[in-house]
Amino acid sequence: MAPTQEHTPRRRIPGWAPWFCWGGLIIGLVLVLVYVLAPPMDKPGARAEVRLQFAAGGNLPTRRTVLDIIDGNGSDAIELFKDGLLLDWLMFIPGYTLALAAVFGFATLFLYRRSSRLWARRALALTAVPLVVDCAENLFLRLGLDRLDSGPEWAFTWAAYCAQVKWTVVVPLIAAALWMGAILAFRWILRPGAEVHGPRPPHPRAVVRSAHRLADGSESWSDDPDVIAPPAAPEATTPLADWTAPYTPPAPNREEQPVPKDTAKARWHTRALQLPGREPAEVGICASGGGIRSASVVLGALQALRDAGVVRTARYLVSVSGGGFTAGAFQLALTPEQPKDRNGKPFVRADLATPEDVFAPGSPEEDHIRRHAKYLADSPREKLLAAGTVLRGMVVSLGMLALMFTVAGMYLHAFYSYLPLTDLDSLRRPGDQVPHLNLYAHVRNPVLALLALAGVVTLVASLVRAFSGQSRPAWVRSVIKAIVALALAVAAYTVIIPAVIWFFVWLSETQTLLPKGGRGVSLLAALTAAATWLGALYTAAHKSVKKLKPDGDAAGMFSKSNKSITVQSSTGWVKAIVCWLVLLLLGFFGLALLSWVAVYAGEWDWRWKVGLPVALLVLPFLIDQTTFSLHPFYRQRLAGAFAVRRAVLNDGSVGGLPYDYNAEPTHLSTHARKVDRFPQVIFAASAAVSLRNRTAPGRPAVPFTFASDYVGGPDTGWVRTSTMEATARPLIRRDITVQSAVAVSGAAFASAMGTQTMFFERLLALSNLRLGTWVPNPAYLAELATYGPDWTMPRLPRMRRLRYQLQELVGRYSDTSPMVLCTDGGHFDNLGLVEMLRLRCRTIYVIDSSGDTPPLATTLAQAVTLAYEDLGVVIEFPKDEVLKLVPGSAEPLRPTEAMAALNARFSASCVVTGTIRYPEPVLFAPGTPPSDEGTIVFAKANLTPDMSYELLSYALKEKAFPRQATFDQWFDHAQFDAYRALGHYLGTAAGKAGTSGQAGTSEAD
Repeated sequence: MAPTQEHTPRRRIPGWAPWFCWGGLIIGLVLVLVYVLAPPMDKPGARAEVRLQFAAGGNLPTRRTVLDIIDGNGSDAIELFKDGLLLDWLMFIPGYTLALAAVFGFATLFLYRRSSRLWARRALALTAVPLVVDCAENLFLRLGLDRLDSGPEWAFTWAAYCAQVKWTVVVPLIAAALWMGAILAFRWILRPGAEVHGPRPPHPRAVVRSAHRLADGSESWSDDPDVIAPPAAPEATTPLADWTAPYTPPAPNREEQPVPKDTAKARWHTRALQLPGREPAEVGICASGGGIRSASVVLGALQALRDAGVVRTARYLVSVSGGGFTAGAFQLALTPEQPKDRNGKPFVRADLATPEDVFAPGSPEEDHIRRHAKYLADSPREKLLAAGTVLRGMVVSLGMLALMFTVAGMYLHAFYSYLPLTDLDSLRRPGDQVPHLNLYAHVRNPVLALLALAGVVTLVASLVRAFSGQSRPAWVRSVIKAIVALALAVAAYTVIIPAVIWFFVWLSETQTLLPKGGRGVSLLAALTAAATWLGALYTAAHKSVKKLKPDGDAAGMFSKSNKSITVQSSTGWVKAIVCWLVLLLLGFFGLALLSWVAVYAGEWDWRWKVGLPVALLVLPFLIDQTTFSLHPFYRQRLAGAFAVRRAVLNDGSVGGLPYDYNAEPTHLSTHARKVDRFPQVIFAASAAVSLRNRTAPGRPAVPFTFASDYVGGPDTGWVRTSTMEATARPLIRRDITVQSAVAVSGAAFASAMGTQTMFFERLLALSNLRLGTWVPNPAYLAELATYGPDWTMPRLPRMRRLRYQLQELVGRYSDTSPMVLCTDGGHFDNLGLVEMLRLRCRTIYVIDSSGDTPPLATTLAQAVTLAYEDLGVVIEFPKDEVLKLVPGSAEPLRPTEAMAALNARFSASCVVTGTIRYPEPVLFAPGTPPSDEGTIVFAKANLTPDMSYELLSYALKEKAFPRQATFDQWFDHAQFDAYRALGHYLGTAAGKAGTSGQAGTSEAD
């Protein structure tokens, strides 16, 4: 059996290839150094050579310009320049070409990712461009010098064309070579110790199992793996690394595993892989997302479900976002881990709560959460702290952005000062004179020529295809793309960038909007920072109220109809306009800063010229970007509100003892372990993946879970939690805790929002007003455990450096990078239903407190569709029953006139039951026959006429209840009690429906 596309053997590097690259690099560097440093060589200065290359582009006649250049280099200047051209041919051109080709050759051989090697190959091919045009440029210069007295000037014109193309290409190539060379050098230096650490010493390398091989039965759990590699991508179009599904030839006496005929079941086995210890179960509970609103509802629902005996029998509790606030609180209140002093000894008894009474009504734990419902900021001091945290993160982010624009402006100043593609001196006019845009005289001709060449190639290829009937070959497409890219690069350096610089200098010097010079740029920076801060806060926190008709259409804010429904929303056209205005202001400031620096950087002190580029090189490696985002603040505030347990206090009384956030890490492997008589808590998050081969259209996210046994998901693979804790660096290890899992699962507004993608992700990334965090990627750890330590592999970072924030800015997320961005579980499935179906439960209780827009439960519909697409599981509800969830479907309460506003919001029921059909029979419990059917009990946070008087009274007062915006995270005690009471009502109704459904199932069996 030959390796298939998904079973690609590991790439082999020929032994002679590195030595060939080393030889080219050494020879090239020696030639360049000899040419540059050897004093006896008879050649003109570098500035004179560059002036000669662009002699045809000045305002004076070409011959006069050439004579001025030659006259400044002595009586024998013509022969000197000719000798310099000869040395350029013999030494400098071969030297830098060999050096660049050698570096790109090394990168092609040793860069680990296929995409990186592809860019290295492109750069290697592009190295031929400066070689050819530089030789042609020297040839034209030689012809021009030979016929300087009487010959035409076209030779110098064509030399200038070649010089434009050469410098446009060679500068980016040198930057790319330095970057790739630095990456390879650092990986070579840091090669020791790149290994996954298992939890059980001695364990030099973690045992890896492939989800693909486990699904088809060719591997087993006998080795108790620490890392489970993901299967090959479902839509893979290129061969993938062999660690995704390792190819092992069959033993001589063993028959090959047949390809499963039922591909739906094969996909079910892979997407719903049963991890070690996660057996199918009779009962599971899903707690949906929705911030503090959902946390309050889930608290009441779990209290009621416990009274009904559901919590005791449930095997799993899958929580999302706000549901995870409460699930994490239950878990931390029940953990057997005790608070310890500095000597590691318990100093207080904090295990008084039991699964039967934890968070009971009136308990110290419930009282603690009620007092901290405004968990983000309650007192004026906390509000100032929150505002300061946002401001600090924004200053760091915008400071790095300004530093990058400043260094880019310094580079452009050096570039245009050395190459006369534009005249920077003409932009520094004294007084009220209008700055003059002095572009290179022949700037349009090479651009138009290159585009025309691309058109000719396209025309010829089209004619060949028309007459031969064959498709256009790939090399023709590559040639066309290369020519167009080259033309755009020349246009950027010679037209676009000079024009942008001129525009902002003209705006600063001739307009009165801002003070001139550096004061104007400083004032613009302050205005931009203030606008970004206020705009980001407004975009993230502002909520709007709107009225809806019974069919869900907007009714208008001034509608007086008693049949309208009031809801709170976190979106709106005003917020979109504010977001885009702030982004435009940021772009305007960046270009203004770049232009000002490009013109005036030559007047700076040398310490600024050296210090700023050094700072840009050093700071990205010293600053953890996640630390300056809102994630640590959010994690700490959630911990202060929900991390509490019942304990004996100093005065002998029993009360709630909060966790010490700084001294007591709540590691997932210890503090999230399953407690007897309470379900295993699994925090459902999502991982940002932008590749179409992993995600479905419109869903740039994949499932990712945190639990005490394993961390990961079907698209990233899984890692034993203790293994990830042992492998991660100390700074990153802080995010592999219960408190962090709660915060990550509830990272509602982030720079990547999956299915809930909105318009303000880029603003959140730029302002650092973003949640979510980067954690080690299980797929990468599978590679590392299989091959490591391998010096060519990227290192597992010690901190989330600038590159990760840049990834968030551009929205590019790989599924095999060392780190993966994890955000709110609602960005994939806000109910947690799909994750529960992976666990194979017969009866699933779903507590839905998401903020759906009436009239239908859209979150449920999305989850049902996703369950079929992802797992092949079919969920059906009786249509006449599910429509009872629609507001306005209940019999009106009397008196109808006084209760008209509430009657329009009443649903006939808040609980419906449906049927689950798995792709194959499941053994839910030992001693019972396998079955492919299950039951879903869905409880929706709606209003019904039979609710308590207190709830109806609160609903009449709060028109948006229970659909207040998810971004409203400042609940007072009245809101908390109302939503908790609503949750208790839902849990009671769900418990009754589940009990009757199970009884009906038993009778049918």
